[in-house]
Amino acid sequence: MQIPPSGAYGASLPTSSPAPTSPSSPGAGSSAGGSTSGLSQAEQQFLDWANMTPAQQMRAQIMQDLGVTPQDEQNMTPQDRAKLEEKIRELVKEKVQESTEKKTGVAVDIKV
Repeated sequence: MQIPPSGAYGASLPTSSPAPTSPSSPGAGSSAGGSTSGLSQAEQQFLDWANMTPAQQMRAQIMQDLGVTPQDEQNMTPQDRAKLEEKIRELVKEKVQESTEKKTGVAVDIKV
């Protein structure tokens, strides 16, 4: 599986340092936690993907499978976007049905 580029499909983390804190607030001046500015591109992509909900991840994967980028989607006419959303709905429904169907012929390791 390939992780979409940073910021793809509406799930991006801030890449600048967190909002400034006042000197009296706890943790002020410390660099621990929150800042993503020192991350590599792969680390940022991973964090972007990890912070997506399962529904967002599924949608992002379907968009990638269809070869549609977020920029492509933004440039679509409302009619084309509606067609894309309908196609995504159909594919999500198929994936959910596939995952919930009883799988037959699966090997099972039973210890006695």
